Amino acid sequence: MLKHVVEEYVRTATPVSSDTIVRRYEPSVSSATVRNELYQLEELGLISHPHTSAGRVPTDVGYRFFVEHLMERDGPTAGEQRMIRHQFHQVEPDVDRWAHLASSVLANAVQSAAVVTPLTSSRARVRRVALVWVQDTVALVTVLLHSGGVRQQVLHLDRPVERDELDRVGNRLTALLDEKAAEHVIVLSSALDGLERQAALAVARILEHADQQAFEDVYYEGLGHILSQPEFTLSQKAVPLVQVLERSQMLGQLLSQALHATGVQVIIGTEHPLEEMRETSAVLARYGTGEDVQGVLCVLGPTRMAYWRAVAMVRFIGDLLDLLVADALSDGGAPGGGSTTRPDASAEPGSDLKGA
Repeated sequence: MLKHVVEEYVRTATPVSSDTIVRRYEPSVSSATVRNELYQLEELGLISHPHTSAGRVPTDVGYRFFVEHLMERDGPTAGEQRMIRHQFHQVEPDVDRWAHLASSVLANAVQSAAVVTPLTSSRARVRRVALVWVQDTVALVTVLLHSGGVRQQVLHLDRPVERDELDRVGNRLTALLDEKAAEHVIVLSSALDGLERQAALAVARILEHADQQAFEDVYYEGLGHILSQPEFTLSQKAVPLVQVLERSQMLGQLLSQALHATGVQVIIGTEHPLEEMRETSAVLARYGTGEDVQGVLCVLGPTRMAYWRAVAMVRFIGDLLDLLVADALSDGGAPGGGSTTRPDASAEPGSDLKGA
């Protein structure tokens, strides 16, 4: 019943009644039985009952359950795959055009907004950590990155600390975190305690912020598709989304989440850490060769999104870009060659989908 409600609401943008479910999906079941099932789904918080209508609509929790357990795959047809591959092979020597083409293909295929970042090899990694004494309970965490950049953050300490102890902790973290990216620093910090743990988490925040700033150059297409959706037509709900697309710092905060997950990541409505995004959903995946050379694919739309189509298209284009990048780097002898793989398309629905 939840699957019927989600698919019908995505298709029509109108609350789904029991009569509609009987007529379109369950002709052998009575309306009374369907109403009882819908009532139970409402009690579980998976659907809601707008006060102006007798129909139901999915909640963000309902969409999440659908994506992870009920969603069928709706990948591109054989004809679509041939056409998309042909488009990319036409610009194959021009790596810089891949991201632009990917955003256009995704937007048109899903009828939504698509954001794609060009390949980058500037993933922030630690070269050296120093803790500088400011006051008894305040230190300045300074991180020298492998790119040569220097990032700093003020750290308020849990207790008074002497300069010598700060020096020891800085040297210890330098040895432990050398060449580590943000998610590795977070993992390693779990084995630390006290001042070392506090400082390591500060280093991780510094690296995450640096990664977000790497996404200043993006290509996006399909904003008109979103603005034409009933949720956003003649309302102010689309304004925050447009602001996110126009502000590289906020967009980078969204896209960088794909760097810390494998496979396709789906973020639904209120799961977004950004308040401006909570009327929308995002389907993201990174592409490239491991952590050395990578970019991010993202589809943005209302929570009433055809998730089955968005996930399948992001996965397909991500796989295609993986192969193109691996071939290009192998031919050019650049570091980071070799292909990456995504979960097998024959896996159970939602098995590789990650939430926020």
